[in-house]
Amino acid sequence: MKRIVTALSAALLFSSVEAEELPDTLDKPYLGCWLAFAESRDFEFVIGGDGDAELFFQKDRKRLTIGGCTLKIYYSVEERVKAKEGKTRWSYRRIVEDGFEDFGKETAEPPLRKPVSFTATFTGGIKVRITHVFSKNGLEISTKILEKGESKGALRAGVKIVVGDLFRHIEDEDLEKRETEFKLEDTRISVLAVGARRATRIKFEDYDTVLTEECPKGARAFELESDRYGDHEFQLTTANPDYGLFEFDQKKKLIHGFSVNWFPDPTKVGEKDARLVLKVK
Repeated sequence: MKRIVTALSAALLFSSVEAEELPDTLDKPYLGCWLAFAESRDFEFVIGGDGDAELFFQKDRKRLTIGGCTLKIYYSVEERVKAKEGKTRWSYRRIVEDGFEDFGKETAEPPLRKPVSFTATFTGGIKVRITHVFSKNGLEISTKILEKGESKGALRAGVKIVVGDLFRHIEDEDLEKRETEFKLEDTRISVLAVGARRATRIKFEDYDTVLTEECPKGARAFELESDRYGDHEFQLTTANPDYGLFEFDQKKKLIHGFSVNWFPDPTKVGEKDARLVLKVK
């Protein structure tokens, strides 16, 4: 039987928190609060006291931590503000220090497909309810704005997934070398652009690909497979694909990392299927 091992706690938010207080799955102190789980010892998910979450892939019962082989996950809030020439833009808000509450009772074995929630406070007094639901092959995350605080513009709350620099050891001047292609050939992306009928397959050998150009209106689904993840792959969708949107932030060549930002459709927030679905295979 496969089993999920979970630890959930709202601990004291002091730098004196000792390592032995943490779940056995952790090897460094995560201050404040944490949430860790492993399914068949394949991956773990941790929330630190600063609001930064991280998904660790595993291979041969060992956590992969070198070379950008984890997914950094942030709970994000953006406010629509005025920009130059009468235009508007989305402005990022961060979680304030010690900005967690309502973690609930600590439990070692929460039931599957039951919500585990907490409230996070962002700059400007914005409060967001963040809910996780675990399954045997991943988790679902939903967000709901509870209080707008001092904000005056439109708000949206979502999730930011940072794909790290899996090939930081490869210099750009070496990209055209034959041995470089060999190193990149087992990493590929599948992305379903908004308005497209079929997903597009992108190989990391095509290192000049720009995701914002491939998906100018965003995407409905995203998948990345790599031997750098211990031959795992992860998939991102919305429970109902029409209820959420993925946007990309890519500043470097594809192989050196980018961000995938998910936001629920503003007209569907609160709907049952307005949930980010993250699966690990």
